[in-house]
Amino acid sequence: MELVYEKNHRQSLVTFGEPLNKAIPVDFGKDCHVIILTNQKYYDRSFEKITQLFQQSLDIDWYICRNQLYSNNMQEFQEVLAFVERFSKNQKYLFCSYGNEGVTALTGFLEKTSVLSSEFCCFSVSLRSLAQSLVSRCELVGMQGQGVLAVENLPRWVFFDQTMTEAQGEGKLVDFILLLRCGLVCDSQFLQNLYQNFSNRQKVYSRSFVSFVPQLAHFYEERQEEIEAYGKVFELAFYQTDKGHLLSANMKRMWGILFHLLWNQQVTPLDLDVVKFFQWLKRIGLPMDLPEYFSLTDYSIQVLQVAKDLPPAGIYHKIGKLKEKRQPESPELLRLTESYQEIMERI
Repeated sequence: MELVYEKNHRQSLVTFGEPLNKAIPVDFGKDCHVIILTNQKYYDRSFEKITQLFQQSLDIDWYICRNQLYSNNMQEFQEVLAFVERFSKNQKYLFCSYGNEGVTALTGFLEKTSVLSSEFCCFSVSLRSLAQSLVSRCELVGMQGQGVLAVENLPRWVFFDQTMTEAQGEGKLVDFILLLRCGLVCDSQFLQNLYQNFSNRQKVYSRSFVSFVPQLAHFYEERQEEIEAYGKVFELAFYQTDKGHLLSANMKRMWGILFHLLWNQQVTPLDLDVVKFFQWLKRIGLPMDLPEYFSLTDYSIQVLQVAKDLPPAGIYHKIGKLKEKRQPESPELLRLTESYQEIMERI
């Protein structure tokens, strides 16, 4: 299956629902020098499989990024620049992302800013990297995840082979967090459908997410800035808070989304049973406990500090219906903390 994705006058051809070796044309990358950016685990898992897709390419080189969510940082960018500096400027290049969200953003930034004559494609290893490929703003971030440089770019081709995501284990839960965020920002009926179709952990692990690709693309065409911003200030505050390092980057993102939801609930009550919502997340297997002795007071202070450097956050009067944008205030964060503690006692 294919769809044409368009954002900011740029287009991507998104191919999904079939294995890569069938989805990719025989002459893909013909007469190009292919440079593949990846993470170590994907290189180890699929080096031969991916290499075989470029039978008619001039040459293939791999660059292995760190296994971290925000691998689209300045240090990684400087190192990949040194890596590509040795290549001839007289060839055509295909920059291919085959890694997590950070790798996808880094590849898009590199391809747009490089002096090499090139095009950009993405082999999505998860629903998260697929979504990142649809984000037209390719960022480099600082040590704490905040953007420092950005360019506009989209891959010309995006391929999503769901058979490659089957072995990601806990990664399916992280993909599911992405779907939850889309539902909270865009569509209450979409969120309700998730609740009805994924009532427990086993269903999340056993059911494919490929059917969500067209709707995900639609959400990102219409409201990608809102989706990407939802939970961001609350996520980045974990990087500044003592014991925040005990949470993985993906769990920081999850809790950022959940705390954004709770903040919204304190300011403008939503048409959502939040206790029931948290109980559902616990039932499907998401870790619902913060690290022991994690200071919510310190965390609230960090939210206020981080918010100074970010755009205003969205407040919704109904699921999917934006009311206003502004920054959190101290009394609201105090009520958020109290609400979180009450909910955790009930789930």
